[in-house]
Amino acid sequence: MRFDDRLQTTLRQAEDDAIGLSVKWQQLVDILAQNPSNFDPSAVASGLQKVRQFMDVVPSTVREQCIRALSGRLCSAPLLLLLSDDVPAVAAAAVSGARLNDMEWADIVPHMSTRARGFLRNRKDIGPVTLRALRAWSSADFVLSFDETEREAVVPAPQAVQIRDIVERIEKLRLTREQHEPAEMLAEASIEHDVSFYEPIDEIRFETDEYGTISWIEGAPAGAVVGVDIGEPAYDEGPGPDGYGAAAFRQKMPLENARMRLCGTPAIAGDWRINAAPFFEPASGRFNGYRGILRRPNLAEVAHISEGGANDADNIQQLLHELRTPLGAIIGFSEIIEQQLFGPVNEEYRTIAGNILRDAERLLSGFDDLSTAAKIETGSYATKIGSTNCDWLSLRLAERLYELSDVLHVTLNLVHAHPVRPFALDNHLAERLFSRLLSAVIIGCEPGEILDGRFRTERGLNAVNRFVLSLPKKLADMDESELFGSGPLDDSHDAPLLGLGFSLRLVRSLARNVGGDLRFYNQALIVSLPAVNDGRTGLMDQER
Repeated sequence: MRFDDRLQTTLRQAEDDAIGLSVKWQQLVDILAQNPSNFDPSAVASGLQKVRQFMDVVPSTVREQCIRALSGRLCSAPLLLLLSDDVPAVAAAAVSGARLNDMEWADIVPHMSTRARGFLRNRKDIGPVTLRALRAWSSADFVLSFDETEREAVVPAPQAVQIRDIVERIEKLRLTREQHEPAEMLAEASIEHDVSFYEPIDEIRFETDEYGTISWIEGAPAGAVVGVDIGEPAYDEGPGPDGYGAAAFRQKMPLENARMRLCGTPAIAGDWRINAAPFFEPASGRFNGYRGILRRPNLAEVAHISEGGANDADNIQQLLHELRTPLGAIIGFSEIIEQQLFGPVNEEYRTIAGNILRDAERLLSGFDDLSTAAKIETGSYATKIGSTNCDWLSLRLAERLYELSDVLHVTLNLVHAHPVRPFALDNHLAERLFSRLLSAVIIGCEPGEILDGRFRTERGLNAVNRFVLSLPKKLADMDESELFGSGPLDDSHDAPLLGLGFSLRLVRSLARNVGGDLRFYNQALIVSLPAVNDGRTGLMDQER
């Protein structure tokens, strides 16, 4: 037989200083949260008294961290009731992280504060009995109004209860209640639970307390909005304002068209805009919260993307045009500083300007790739007629990629058979196609690796130039779908802005647009492009 005396042992610990009290408080909360059934109710009541007694000594940040660490393990209704009266951050963490059954929630709802019941309404797992209890308190929770005469009306608070009484009630309920409630009661609660608001809502009047928690609303289901915090930015898919709105709240500044997201019923879920102003106590000047309006954004405030490939491409082109304009100005001013065109500049500023210039040029290159991909997708990409000599192309690629390969300690060998016919495309397109391909693959190499690329012309009346590029081990182990669908391989400044996969797909699209192709075969990339047909079919296959 084992006896659990953790609670009694913790209660007997000395209370020396603030640090000791803080540790003892956390230990008590951790033990009581687990709600073991074999604890003596009198010891539990003593522990809860200690938790309440030490609250003023333990910093609120420590209390909040402790309660958040217990998320999903807080099973004690009396402890939850005590914590729900703490500061909003602690109360919200306790209510959102507690794990009680439907009857336990319903039993403590009358004893919870208005703010705590607001936090509870934001939970998505509320049972039908708890929902009915919350709705019974709606008239008391949402009695506030903008009318000062109505504001003077005081809702009678529930009579104060002792923690020991609550412990005994919970214990009695746990031991005596039936497994299932009467069918008619659950059916009635389920019907109430299914009621939702589907009528569109375009405006909500609201008021917050001094901590930024919405405590009163008009024009929407109260349970879906009351308890939402406008003082902290929204995280993941939760409700809340954007960073601008949260920053304005911290500075007690008016909120003008700040973005806000609400969750819950279809009528209020989605994006909103906040217009609100702080209000203060007339006599003392004490900050009391915010009053304002939540409204749906109008069409001018919503980024609208039209359907259809051609329209999407036009939208992308327009967006890139608007991005290139400020980017061009940034490049221009960076060059002025780096080259000291208007006078001497110290070395530190010239270095910063050089870094900005390289980043801006990399962005501009990425914009060009996006623009080209959009044009190819819609069939509006036009190619110029021309020819590109293989010797000239090899020299240009060696010059262009020398710095990148040297920095990454990668050796690039470009060889070609003799003779190799000129490519049947203009110099600019040929250089762009191969430079995009080679730079993307070089980024995927480990230091010391060697890349071999070989040009050759295949015999026939419709001659084709092929370029076979061996892949580094990291890329050679991928299959074709992984290779062409991969994202950025690293975060270096020389890496392709939109990732390896995008660069390879762009090269393949450029090649197919002129009658060629890019494919992955036998751990190598093979580029096929049309060659100039000069009537010769006999070729020597000697590399030089």
